[in-house]
Amino acid sequence: MPSSDALTRFADWFDSRTGYRAARATLRERLLPQGPRWMYATGACSLGLFIVVAATGLLLMANYSPASDHGWSSVFLIESTPGGAFVRGLHYYASHALVILFAIHLARAILTASYRAPRELAWIAGVLLLPLLAGAAVTGNPLSASNKSLGQIEIESHIAGNMPVVGSIARGVLVGGNDVGNLTMTRLYTLHVAILPMLAGLLLVFHIYQQLRWGTVTSPTISAGAVPATQMPETRLVATYGRETEPHVYRPDQSARNALVFGVVFGAVAFLAWRYGAPLDAPADPTLEEMPRPEWYFRSLFELRSYFSGDAEFVATGLLPVLFLVFLAALPWLDRRLPRFASHVFRYAVVILAASGWAALTAISFARDREDPMYQKYVVEAAERADRAKLLASMKSVPTEGPAALLRNDPLTQGPMLFARHCANCHPHLDADGNGIAAKTPAAPNLYGFASRDWIAGLLDPERIAGPDYYEHTAFIKEGTSGGMIDYVRDELFAVEDDALDERKAEVHKIVLALSAEAMLPGQAAADKQDAAAIAEGRELIARDMLSDEAMGCAGCHKFGEAGSLGAGPDLTGYGTRNWLAEFVSNPSHERFYGENNDGMPAFLPAEQGSSQNMLSHADLLLIVDWLRGDWPRR
Repeated sequence: MPSSDALTRFADWFDSRTGYRAARATLRERLLPQGPRWMYATGACSLGLFIVVAATGLLLMANYSPASDHGWSSVFLIESTPGGAFVRGLHYYASHALVILFAIHLARAILTASYRAPRELAWIAGVLLLPLLAGAAVTGNPLSASNKSLGQIEIESHIAGNMPVVGSIARGVLVGGNDVGNLTMTRLYTLHVAILPMLAGLLLVFHIYQQLRWGTVTSPTISAGAVPATQMPETRLVATYGRETEPHVYRPDQSARNALVFGVVFGAVAFLAWRYGAPLDAPADPTLEEMPRPEWYFRSLFELRSYFSGDAEFVATGLLPVLFLVFLAALPWLDRRLPRFASHVFRYAVVILAASGWAALTAISFARDREDPMYQKYVVEAAERADRAKLLASMKSVPTEGPAALLRNDPLTQGPMLFARHCANCHPHLDADGNGIAAKTPAAPNLYGFASRDWIAGLLDPERIAGPDYYEHTAFIKEGTSGGMIDYVRDELFAVEDDALDERKAEVHKIVLALSAEAMLPGQAAADKQDAAAIAEGRELIARDMLSDEAMGCAGCHKFGEAGSLGAGPDLTGYGTRNWLAEFVSNPSHERFYGENNDGMPAFLPAEQGSSQNMLSHADLLLIVDWLRGDWPRR
C-alpha cells in the first residue's frame, strides 16, 4: 500500500499538470450571495438526472440493435437479462423526471431573474437545451421499434416535413427515405446517442462555466439594469426584495440540500423503475391498428395542432414553439427595459401563462381521449397486444423473420380480426352477456364456444336449437330442410314416456360429452380425461342408427367412424377438430359436410394455394380455426 508521502507527491505532480486544486478550491469557495436555498437544488438535480440518463443509456447500448425488425427484439432481450429491466426503467423514468425538473429549473430561473446581466449567455445556453431535450425525446421514444413508437415518429416526421423551406430536409434527416424503416432507426439512434448528447454536453459545460463565473444572483444595481455588467462589484453581494444578506460558501449547506433533493428524486425514479419498469408496446406491424399519441409532455402541441389544418399545422408545431424559444432567449433584454415592480409582474406572468397554457392544452387533450370510446377501446387492445407479444416472446423466443411475426402468427391476436373481416357478415361471436363480435346481418349460428360442451348441449336443446344462437336466422329453420335436424330435436328427441325421459336426458348428455370430445379442445382436455367412461358410452350412442325407448343414435343421418354414411348431414368423425373445421370452412358444400343442403356459406379455400378463387390464405384460415377452438399458446 503506497505511503502518505507517495500519495502527496503524486497529488503534487498531478496538480502541477492539471491545476485541479485551484479548480477544487473554486468550487469549494464558491459564494452564494443569498445563502443556501432549496430552490437552487433544481439545477444540480437536473444535472444529476442528466448523468443518470447518460449512464443508463450507455449500458442499454451494449445490447441494443438499431433496426426496425430487430429493435424490439433487442429491447426484449434487455428486459429479460438480470437487471436489464431495472436499468431500462431508470433510463425511462429519469428522462421523464428530467423533463419535469428542467421545466421547474427554467421557471425558477425566470422568477429569480437569473438571466440578467452578466449571465445572458448562461441563460441562452439553458434555453437552447430545451429543444435538445425535446429532440432527445423524439429520437429516443421510437427506438423500442414498437407499433406505438414507430407510429409516433411517422406522425412527427410528417409534421417536420410540413415546415416551410426546410421541411423536406428535416423529414429526410429523421426518416432517411420515403417510409419509416431500418434507415430511420439508424438515423434516430445516431441522433439520440451521439449528436444530441454531444451538443447538450457542450451547452451544459458552457452553462455551468458561466454559472461558476458569475455566481448565482446579480447585485441589485445590475439586476435593475442600471449598471453595465462590466462594472459588476467584485464581491457580487446582493439585496433581494429589500432583504440584506451575507454571502455564504456553497459547501456544505447548499451541497447538502442538493444531495437530499437528488436523493429523493432518484429514490422515486428507482422505485418506479423497480415496481413498474419501462413500457414495451407490441412490435411494429403495419397490419395492426394504431392510434398514436405523443408522450404527456408533448400533449399540448398535439392538442394545439388540432386547431390548425393543412399547411397551417406548421403554425402549431413549428412556428409557435420557435417564437416561444426566441422570446425566452430575449428575456434578458426585454426585462432590462422594465422598472423593478413591472419586471416582477412580467416574470411571474410569463411563468403562470406558460404553465397554465401548457396544463390546459394537455388536460384538454387527455380529456378528449378519455371521452372517445374508440380510443379507449384501442388503449385496452394495445395493452393486451403488448402483454401478448411479451408472453409469446418469453415462451417461444422471437422468430427469425422478426418480432412482428409473434402476433402475426398468433390465433388469439389475428383470429378476432380475421373473423370480423371474413365471417362476421353472417356469424356472431358473442358470449352470454353479448360481448364479442356481432354479425352485421345475422344469418348463421353464433360460434362463441364452438364444439364445446355447452355449445353442443344447446344444439341438442329443443328450446335453443331454433333460437338466435343456432338456426333462427338460417334457411334451415324452414320445415323440411337440413334433413329435419331442427324438427327432430324439437319434436322427437325427448318425445318419450315420462319414465324414460330421465334416461333419454342422460343419453343425450353422454352424446354431448362424446361429440365435444371429438374436437379435442385444449380448454377442456382435463374434463374430457375425467369423463372418459361417459365419453366412450356416448360414442357408442352416436354410432347407433336407431331411435327407440331403450337407445338412440346419430348414424342414421351422420357418418361417425365406420358407422353411417355421407349425404344427409355433416360427418361427425373428428367433429370440431382443427382439420375438420379447416376443411369445413374451406368448402362447406363438400359431400362430407352440407353438400347440396348448404345454406349459402361460401367456400373460403376451394382451390390450391395462391388461387384467385380463394377468399382466405391457408395460414389465415388456420388462425381463425385455432381461435374458434381456443387453441393458442398460453402459460
